[in-house]
Amino acid sequence: MNNDMVTAYVYDTLDKNKLIGTTTVPRGSELLVGQTYIKPADGLYGTPMFDEDQLRWFGMSKEDWLKSDHLNGGEPTNTPSPQQQLMASLMKTNADLQKQVNMQAMVNATIMKSIAELKSEAK
Repeated sequence: MNNDMVTAYVYDTLDKNKLIGTTTVPRGSELLVGQTYIKPADGLYGTPMFDEDQLRWFGMSKEDWLKSDHLNGGEPTNTPSPQQQLMASLMKTNADLQKQVNMQAMVNATIMKSIAELKSEAK
């Protein structure tokens, strides 16, 4: 990078001041709304957000971040994923089918017993 250019950090003023990227600007230039020269600290979890009053970046605690779906923008995972829903549906279908197989086996055993009884009476 040219020594006359510096990095400015860009945040979304309409969405909790979340970091949305960086840009390069001439050194000493006046920044636009939603830009700061202050670099987010290392070790922040989730999407860093800028506090304009305290002039600092903050993020989620590690514990909250681990509880959240960090591949989905940090939103908590309160609902099962489509794969988990499909797996649950398949497991229920399998259990229902197993129940039907067991019932059919009982019917078959009853029929076989009745046939055996009829054969023995016919003699």
